[in-house]
Amino acid sequence: MKKILLSLMVFVSVLSINSCSESSANQEVVNSESKEIVMKDFGRTVPVGIDKEGDQFRVSFILSAQPYMIKDTKENEVFISMISEAVKNESPVRISLKGNSNEIAKVESPSMEDVRFFKSTLTKEVKTEKGAANRLASVIPDVATLNSLFTQIKNQSCGTTTASSPCITFRYPVDGCYARAHKMRQILNNAGYECEKQFVYGNLRASTGTCCVSWVYHVAILVSFKNASGVVEKRIIDPSLNSAGPITDTAWRAACTNSTCGSTSVSSYANTPGNVYYRSTSGSLLYDNNLVNTNCTLTAFSALSGCSAPVPSTAHCGF
Repeated sequence: MKKILLSLMVFVSVLSINSCSESSANQEVVNSESKEIVMKDFGRTVPVGIDKEGDQFRVSFILSAQPYMIKDTKENEVFISMISEAVKNESPVRISLKGNSNEIAKVESPSMEDVRFFKSTLTKEVKTEKGAANRLASVIPDVATLNSLFTQIKNQSCGTTTASSPCITFRYPVDGCYARAHKMRQILNNAGYECEKQFVYGNLRASTGTCCVSWVYHVAILVSFKNASGVVEKRIIDPSLNSAGPITDTAWRAACTNSTCGSTSVSSYANTPGNVYYRSTSGSLLYDNNLVNTNCTLTAFSALSGCSAPVPSTAHCGF
């Protein structure tokens, strides 16, 4: 009888261990007392896209390049409706995620303060800068200077001995491209040059050589320079995708749609002035002239590398 009881206890223990392992694999954090899924606060944000994919919806938010998902279930009908309405009006909501994942678990109405904040922050207006910004050169004089600037930017990568703080998170391409691009622009500005930025949107996938990342958009700086014949050309600088040097925007967009990582597509792309921090697919703009959000985001991601997700929260960074 004792042997039977002992066997049953071992069997139950094994089941318990297997159950925990499966839960961990599914990245669902469960409260052991209530059995309810623990939610993580994503904070106030503005959804800018929602698209049906199979039995779920793919949702995108301002700033974040990561896709977020919400299951198409009866329980989520109200949440999906709230997101759709917010996308239509470019209005904020408050989001909670399920455990250690990019799955949306809860959507709540914003506070009046949230509404006022984003109404005053999001704009369709292209703002021009005054003063020192107008004295910056719009064209880099030659290829040698272009390559030198690329090296200066690359040397600010996290994990190098040459980087100052905050370093640029090229080794963690999962998110934060908007902050990386703004920091790259600051380096160019300090050297006396201005740039544009290019935003590309769609079902994007890129390879780091060892792993793949998925994006709803990507952005990098676009510089103008004179080639050996004195003709002005444009190149993208983005060491997170190409650490060898500047590349054409065509090659850059191709790197954003790497088919070895899965199905990909580009829905659109657009060039903006360099001072634009973020551009939505509808053309709404965010600015970060004092680099508060830029430096905060880079600091939040500075210790990360590879393709691990979900990304740390940057709700404390301002937007």
